[in-house]
Amino acid sequence: MDAEARAKERNGAAVLRALGKAPTAEYRGGALVVGDRPIALAAPYLLQPSNNGEGRDGEEGSGFARGVYDAIGVRLRYSDPELFAETEPTEVLARVVFDMCEQMRCESLVPDALVGTRRNMDQAFRTWCRGQDLTNTAAGLLIFTVLQMVRSRLISPIHDELIEDQIESTRANISPIIGVALKGLREHRADQAAFAVAARSLADAISEMILDGSDPVTDEVVTASDSTILIPPEWSEVDMPEGEAGTGAVAESGETGAHSLNELGGYHIYNSAYDVELQAEDLFPLERRRYLRAKLDEQIAAQSVSPFALARRLRRLFLGVERDGWRSGEEEGVLDAARLGQVIANPMNRAVFRQERYRPTAPAVVTFLLDNSGSMKRQRHETVAVLVDTLARSLDLAGATSEILGFTTASWNGGEPRNEWRRAGQPEAPGRLAETSHIIYKDADTAWKRSRHSVSALMRTQHFRESVDGEAIVWAYQRLIARPEPRKLLVVVSDGAPTEAATRYANGDTYLERHLRDVIAYIEREGSVEIGAIAIDEPVDTLFSNVVEMDLTGTLTLGEYGLLERLFPTRR
Repeated sequence: MDAEARAKERNGAAVLRALGKAPTAEYRGGALVVGDRPIALAAPYLLQPSNNGEGRDGEEGSGFARGVYDAIGVRLRYSDPELFAETEPTEVLARVVFDMCEQMRCESLVPDALVGTRRNMDQAFRTWCRGQDLTNTAAGLLIFTVLQMVRSRLISPIHDELIEDQIESTRANISPIIGVALKGLREHRADQAAFAVAARSLADAISEMILDGSDPVTDEVVTASDSTILIPPEWSEVDMPEGEAGTGAVAESGETGAHSLNELGGYHIYNSAYDVELQAEDLFPLERRRYLRAKLDEQIAAQSVSPFALARRLRRLFLGVERDGWRSGEEEGVLDAARLGQVIANPMNRAVFRQERYRPTAPAVVTFLLDNSGSMKRQRHETVAVLVDTLARSLDLAGATSEILGFTTASWNGGEPRNEWRRAGQPEAPGRLAETSHIIYKDADTAWKRSRHSVSALMRTQHFRESVDGEAIVWAYQRLIARPEPRKLLVVVSDGAPTEAATRYANGDTYLERHLRDVIAYIEREGSVEIGAIAIDEPVDTLFSNVVEMDLTGTLTLGEYGLLERLFPTRR
């Protein structure tokens, strides 16, 4: 950096210290430092103010820089950094939106008496809007639209017709989703803690749209390179770390409790207080699930696979018999007391006996455990929904029992357990740091017909985040062994090994996979539950002994629905 640029930064730092009441604030190398601690700013118009003035006329460039330094000073003055750190999301894109909301809150609190400060900040923002290139990408357009909507709600309406035209369509699409949160921002702008609740809700919703890619915000597909332009460089090392490989022995315990299975090979959980078990109907309102059900039914109809024909095949696979009352009017068997009068009336009548009646059954329970991680998004999740919904319906018709479960995390990159671990000084080998989320789309005691709207929640991916596979299999296994059916089958639908960044970073790259291997080995060895896997894209035969690989990019055929027959041949 040349002497002139460094002089501008020193002048800007003087503004920060005075306006922000932060005597240790400095601006060095385009980065804010307070007390030798770097502070990442995510609002795009605040990044590197000394450079953002370049390329503009002298007065405009210096005016822009003054406005940016004033905005940063206001942030230091009105925002409690400790409260902000406690309430901010862990997922990176959500943090960007949350940070922008907090910046707008602080700027809205500047008193009218500071006319120059308010004018400088407004000029800097408008100058940035004219020259920004954020709207060149789908993710950027969404972030830009949200920034304009929040500023309009907290500071001043939009007076630029070009901006109105740029954001019109996107704003119309997202307004119903974030309208309540926007109202909360305005109501609580003077209370940082209450404001954070509404800002967190808004940030999570926007992050879901970007990471989901299936929402009707834009026709473009958001790529990783699109989203990285929004992320301050100071965050990259924190949120995408590489862990160290760990080691651990497989436990040979005969206990079957969930607690003991989740301790195989030294595996442990840092804090399970934030883990959740959800019913699928709680994910989306009924009206939305009805829409998704109609969409799912259309895709099932396009497969041209008869659930009744499939049920006949599955009945042969799980065939058994059970008593079904009595068959009367037989010539041998047990004397039927109700027909004694016929014997008296006609001693030659021999059809006065009864015999036990039996009917074929499928005394089995099948659990489909679905990976709900982010990598299962795009079209694959819809094809998986078609597959398991059709199989569940056919199993019902065949007289068998089925359950559909999903597993993901409640937050990206750890969540509250990770925050607690960091506040505790990041002790070594903390164990699993994620907030797990286990979802029941259909339980074994509910018929397919009554669960069909819950199963349709699989058509949306807003709740798809990261995966902790080993614990999810333990959860499904424990539910299965509590069932009365004599034959129990667990089908894991996955596209690879576990992916959960916070735990991997703190414990090593192989920590989650080792536990997954230990859990699978125990279940296969114990034998009360038959376990198999459907591999999508990535092979999992190094994890499971019993695997069927499937290509879900095309139309499913009746042959592909024979995966249960391939995984679990008829037992005699």
